[in-house]
Amino acid sequence: MKNRVLVPMLAGVFAAFALIFGWYGAIASPVLASQPLDARPPGQPEPFVTAPERSLIAAINRKEKELEAREEALRAKEARLEAIKADMEARSTELRKVHQDIEAMVRKIEEARKEKVRRIVKIYETMNPEEAAPRLEGLDKDMAVMILSSMNEKKAAKLLEFVSVDKAVELSRMFRANK
Repeated sequence: MKNRVLVPMLAGVFAAFALIFGWYGAIASPVLASQPLDARPPGQPEPFVTAPERSLIAAINRKEKELEAREEALRAKEARLEAIKADMEARSTELRKVHQDIEAMVRKIEEARKEKVRRIVKIYETMNPEEAAPRLEGLDKDMAVMILSSMNEKKAAKLLEFVSVDKAVELSRMFRANK
């Protein structure tokens, strides 16, 4: 008697379960979850998937492709930026070298100019002040001040004794202004 009651009861439970979850509901979900989405042949609808679920899956696939395309674009931009960065660093290094070369040339030119001034100053220092004064007056003012400022003070004073008073005053003012 127990079996008579138990069998219809089990049949009722099984029928209710089949109505609520679908006949293959208990078996299909784990099977579908374990299969990749692209395991079905193209163009065939997925079994046990409703139309809204299909559109959701399609939207997810589109977004995934968009993200992959964005990632690829970002990788390309990153590679381009790295190339630009390397180029900028190479140019910066080259510019630093050119700057150093220019500074070295400027130092050489300045040293050569100073050497020329020293030689001119030495010439004026060794000259008789009476002979050097007219020549100093004939030079442009900046050159005359540069020579006088580089000379020994006593020799410069003796030289200025033979320069005209107006020119000596003018050179003295310029000498003071340059200091």
